[in-house]
Amino acid sequence: MIMNMKTKVFTKRMALLAIVFLLVLTTLVGCGGGQQKPTLTVGDLSTDADNAKNAEELRKIANMLTSAYAAGFDSQEALIAASRGYDMTLEGFDDSKVDSNENKGMNLDFVKKVLDKASGLAKEEYRLEASFYENINEKDVNTLIGSFKKTVALESGTGLIDGLLKGIGIVLKWITNTLCFGNYIAGICLFAIVIEILMLPFAIKQQRNSIRQAMLRPKEMAIRNKYKGRTDQVTMQKMQQEIQEFYQRENFSPYSGCLPLLIQLPIIMALYQIVMDPLHYVLGQASGISSALTTYCTSAKAAGGLGMVLGKGGNSTIEILSKFKDVSLDGLKDFAFFSNGDKVFESLSNIMGNIPNFNIGNVNFGLTPSFGSPYILLLVPVLTFVTYFLTSKINRKLMVQPASNGGVEDKQVACSNTMMDVTMPLMSTFFTFMVPALIGVYWMFRSLVSLGKQFIISRLMPLPVFTEEDYKAAAREMAGKARPVQKSERAGKVRSLHHIDDEDFDDTREKALARKAAIEEREREEQAKKAEKTPFGKAQIKETREQEKSGESEKTEENSEKKDESEDN
Repeated sequence: MIMNMKTKVFTKRMALLAIVFLLVLTTLVGCGGGQQKPTLTVGDLSTDADNAKNAEELRKIANMLTSAYAAGFDSQEALIAASRGYDMTLEGFDDSKVDSNENKGMNLDFVKKVLDKASGLAKEEYRLEASFYENINEKDVNTLIGSFKKTVALESGTGLIDGLLKGIGIVLKWITNTLCFGNYIAGICLFAIVIEILMLPFAIKQQRNSIRQAMLRPKEMAIRNKYKGRTDQVTMQKMQQEIQEFYQRENFSPYSGCLPLLIQLPIIMALYQIVMDPLHYVLGQASGISSALTTYCTSAKAAGGLGMVLGKGGNSTIEILSKFKDVSLDGLKDFAFFSNGDKVFESLSNIMGNIPNFNIGNVNFGLTPSFGSPYILLLVPVLTFVTYFLTSKINRKLMVQPASNGGVEDKQVACSNTMMDVTMPLMSTFFTFMVPALIGVYWMFRSLVSLGKQFIISRLMPLPVFTEEDYKAAAREMAGKARPVQKSERAGKVRSLHHIDDEDFDDTREKALARKAAIEEREREEQAKKAEKTPFGKAQIKETREQEKSGESEKTEENSEKKDESEDN
């Protein structure tokens, strides 16, 4: 029974940890995860009004290229490169040595090699024999390339959420340009302070709930101490039921403190999204332009792109914007992926002078930390772990802790806390290798600001501290409210070895109270030995009994238990 209960509790805590992990993973990957490959769709394939047969043949070739694209072969990029005189199907092809501005002209042999490879990777129903496209010409190739072109949306959507986020982005832009002289790192740190101030009402509500919970602690401890030393499942269920009934009488829910956190979660997710995509939310460009810029920068030079290798946080525009001073966007005008690349270039040209600074000194914090980037950026993951580890421990000291009576539950809570203290910082450290370094700086700074806010609130609205006498008074009060003692037909007969209800019967009450007193005495002495102070000098419980009585209490308990066993037998 005991092992089953332990297993259930452990399983629940592991499930909670898994949910937190998945939630954080979804949030961070959704806000700034890896690059998303755009889909490839076939558009207009008509070449001449009177040549329907040729159009149908080209559609079959286009469907084959689309199927191969879905299988992992970037057939669009390879086809465009072949039209510019480069064979990307060649083993060992080095795109870094290509000049993206150089166009060698159409090479039909390279085009046919691309089609051969696409046919081998496409689904069986889309594969074509080489003889089918043997007579393909330049006009056909240009028609195929044109059918895959996308028209970039130059205007932002009119959705309420997007408009709200862009409004917040304007505030971040003003903070960055006006108060932080165009430095984005300083801007988002100051932005974090502003957000914490705006979210202060949620923190105050949560603190009030913690105070309310702490005020009920002595009475809850009285209930827990009533069942102290009993770890069987029946006793644990009965204790939990009594605690729940007590909370209901006091009109208090221990889960009410979660509401402010649940309200803050979507706000935090939205803020990360704003910070991760400054091109869209801060500089006001359409989301389509953000995607088009990423496509242009990461496409092969042979296909007319810039051939950038971005970090795993490639969906953010921070890394691209941080490199703008080293690149030219002129190639966007004739970029074969878009039908309106000239309009995209014009729109981006209008904001070139407003791009914020992502550097601290000469170090570009717009890059993603890795062992190939500037090594100084590796300090960000290290400091992130240290910051999250320390702040989580200090935060726990400032917040109300679950009531416990030193049993198995205590060990389980301590184990869970230790896991969370290590696991959550490790997760945050892992995520810093997926996003630009300045996002890691933002997380660290926001964590410190949140800790400072919690410290101030805990001083202005301190949690109550109770003495041992307060706990005794609460125990007497709860004992007075207990249901009247009634004799049972079972009185005098052999009862359960768990002694769940010994205090409710005349023939066992005296021994049960003696046993309970001995257990409480031993626990007080153990707490006196292991008493720890908070980081700010206040003890949570003041002990009043001397440690010299430990031997006597243990002896009393041992004699009481022996007497019980002999009488039961």
